[in-house]
Amino acid sequence: MNKQSIPLFVGVISSIIIILLINDFTVVDDCLNHSGSFNYKTGQCELANGEIHKASFTNYLVAMYFVVGIALAFVISKIVRKLFKLNT
Repeated sequence: MNKQSIPLFVGVISSIIIILLINDFTVVDDCLNHSGSFNYKTGQCELANGEIHKASFTNYLVAMYFVVGIALAFVISKIVRKLFKLNT
Protein backbone atom coordinates (compact mmCIF):
# COMPACT_ATOMS: atom_id res chain seq x y z
CA MET A 1 0.00 0.00 0.00
CA ASN A 2 1.58 3.30 -0.98
CA LYS A 3 1.44 6.50 1.06
CA GLN A 4 -1.24 8.12 -1.09
CA SER A 5 -3.82 5.37 -0.53
CA ILE A 6 -3.61 5.32 3.28
CA PRO A 7 -5.71 8.51 3.79
CA LEU A 8 -8.36 7.22 1.37
CA PHE A 9 -8.47 3.90 3.19
CA VAL A 10 -8.87 5.62 6.57
CA GLY A 11 -11.59 7.88 5.13
CA VAL A 12 -13.60 5.02 3.66
CA ILE A 13 -13.36 2.82 6.76
CA SER A 14 -14.41 5.66 9.06
CA SER A 15 -17.24 6.56 6.69
CA ILE A 16 -18.56 3.00 6.80
CA ILE A 17 -18.44 2.98 10.61
CA ILE A 18 -20.35 6.27 10.82
CA ILE A 19 -22.97 5.02 8.34
CA LEU A 20 -23.50 1.93 10.50
CA LEU A 21 -23.97 4.16 13.55
CA ILE A 22 -26.49 6.29 11.65
CA ASN A 23 -28.32 3.09 10.69
CA ASP A 24 -28.53 2.04 14.33
CA PHE A 25 -29.83 5.45 15.40
CA THR A 26 -32.49 5.62 12.69
CA VAL A 27 -33.76 2.24 11.51
CA VAL A 28 -33.10 0.09 14.57
CA ASP A 29 -34.36 2.68 17.07
CA ASP A 30 -37.51 3.21 14.98
CA CYS A 31 -38.09 -0.52 15.07
CA LEU A 32 -37.64 -0.68 18.83
CA ASN A 33 -39.98 2.31 19.28
CA HIS A 34 -42.71 0.31 17.51
CA SER A 35 -42.20 -2.58 19.98
CA GLY A 36 -40.48 -4.73 17.42
CA SER A 37 -37.22 -6.60 17.24
CA PHE A 38 -34.69 -5.92 14.50
CA ASN A 39 -33.40 -9.00 12.72
CA TYR A 40 -29.85 -8.19 11.57
CA LYS A 41 -29.64 -11.23 9.28
CA THR A 42 -32.59 -10.14 7.15
CA GLY A 43 -32.41 -6.41 7.90
CA GLN A 44 -36.11 -6.27 8.77
CA CYS A 45 -38.12 -5.15 11.75
CA GLU A 46 -40.35 -7.90 13.07
CA LEU A 47 -43.27 -6.78 15.21
CA ALA A 48 -44.69 -8.86 18.05
CA ASN A 49 -47.68 -9.97 15.95
CA GLY A 50 -45.38 -11.33 13.19
CA GLU A 51 -45.76 -8.44 10.75
CA ILE A 52 -42.81 -6.78 9.08
CA HIS A 53 -42.57 -3.07 9.85
CA LYS A 54 -41.12 -0.77 7.21
CA ALA A 55 -40.37 2.82 8.16
CA SER A 56 -41.58 5.51 5.79
CA PHE A 57 -38.16 7.18 5.59
CA THR A 58 -36.06 4.17 4.53
CA ASN A 59 -36.11 5.16 0.85
CA TYR A 60 -34.43 8.46 1.69
CA LEU A 61 -31.80 6.77 3.85
CA VAL A 62 -30.09 5.24 0.82
CA ALA A 63 -29.53 8.68 -0.68
CA MET A 64 -28.42 10.04 2.69
CA TYR A 65 -25.96 7.15 3.15
CA PHE A 66 -24.47 7.86 -0.27
CA VAL A 67 -24.05 11.60 0.34
CA VAL A 68 -22.77 11.16 3.89
CA GLY A 69 -20.39 8.38 2.84
CA ILE A 70 -18.81 10.34 -0.01
CA ALA A 71 -18.56 13.57 2.00
CA LEU A 72 -17.09 11.93 5.11
CA ALA A 73 -14.58 9.88 3.15
CA PHE A 74 -13.42 13.03 1.37
CA VAL A 75 -13.20 15.21 4.48
CA ILE A 76 -11.51 12.59 6.64
CA SER A 77 -8.96 11.74 3.95
CA LYS A 78 -8.13 15.47 3.62
CA ILE A 79 -7.69 15.74 7.40
CA VAL A 80 -5.45 12.65 7.51
CA ARG A 81 -3.34 14.06 4.66
CA LYS A 82 -2.92 17.36 6.50
CA LEU A 83 -2.07 15.62 9.78
CA PHE A 84 0.65 13.51 8.18
CA LYS A 85 1.57 16.19 5.62
CA LEU A 86 1.15 13.91 2.62
CA ASN A 87 1.09 16.00 -0.54
CA THR A 88 -0.42 14.73 -3.74
